[in-house]
Amino acid sequence: MSKDLIIKDNKLIRAKYSLNLHQTRFIAHMASRVNRNDLDFFTYEISLNELLKTLKIERRHWRRLERTLTTLMTKIIVIESNEYHIEKTVLLSYFKIENEVVKYRFDKSLKPFLLDLDNKFKKGSYTKLSFEKILSFDSQYSAKLYEVLEIKVRQNERYKNRHLLEINYELQDLKELLLGQYNSKTGKIDIPKSYNRFNNFKNRVLDMAHKELKEKGDYYFEYEIVKTGKKVQSLKFTIHKNGEKIKKEAREKRRQFLLKGEEKQLVAEQIKRMMARQGDKIRDKLKYEQKMMQLYFQGKLKYDKDLQEIKDELDKKALGNILNYRK
Repeated sequence: MSKDLIIKDNKLIRAKYSLNLHQTRFIAHMASRVNRNDLDFFTYEISLNELLKTLKIERRHWRRLERTLTTLMTKIIVIESNEYHIEKTVLLSYFKIENEVVKYRFDKSLKPFLLDLDNKFKKGSYTKLSFEKILSFDSQYSAKLYEVLEIKVRQNERYKNRHLLEINYELQDLKELLLGQYNSKTGKIDIPKSYNRFNNFKNRVLDMAHKELKEKGDYYFEYEIVKTGKKVQSLKFTIHKNGEKIKKEAREKRRQFLLKGEEKQLVAEQIKRMMARQGDKIRDKLKYEQKMMQLYFQGKLKYDKDLQEIKDELDKKALGNILNYRK
């Protein structure tokens, strides 16, 4: 399985808990090490320097890692809590830092949510996530909402139902999903008092996540506030495909293919033919060539029939490589 690929049970994605950014990145790292067909968790290990780099912690602050993991071991994850079903657990059960190596292990209670998933995966109750995407976010709320959106996007792809791209959240439920800390004394999920004011929640959580997902995600959300009188009661999320970002990434991939020589000769030959056909009509050959290159990077360069056939083969080969990589 690709190290960029994370597969989680949707129940774990929807569980109520709050992690800071370093903890979010660490759990994503752990999940990326798991193979969905494994029957048990291993004690995984990684060099201290590599993990610090992944979590974006400076080497001189390495003790911050110890505090991050220690706190993580105390975090109660509320998977389900209703009149008929109560399920709570922790994410991390063990870690050790010794001789520049970090060892760690998921709590065994998480096995149904991360292991032996093939049968449930086929039923659509699990979601594929990108480790690299999670690492790219500068807010833990963006990472959490990215995972939630991916559930709905995959369900829409599976059932071809546009209504699945809409989510209605009661305000309290949304706060618990993104900010909730289980209180063992009261048995309830606490929200930091500073977020009692909706504007604080809106500015520091929702709008921050919206901005990041629109900049970095393949999908992002817009939301509508639903009020009862003056009180915010719920929010309606609508998920949108980030067309501009996808186009930009496609252009960059095409540019990389050219720089690696995958299509370099093909493009050069096509531009050479076009310039020959234009002949003296081209006043500035350099500018003309640059213009054609821009069309290529935008995916708009038109090829002669014989060259198009070669390009189709290259595209087919590239697609095959991508699909093999994702397996």
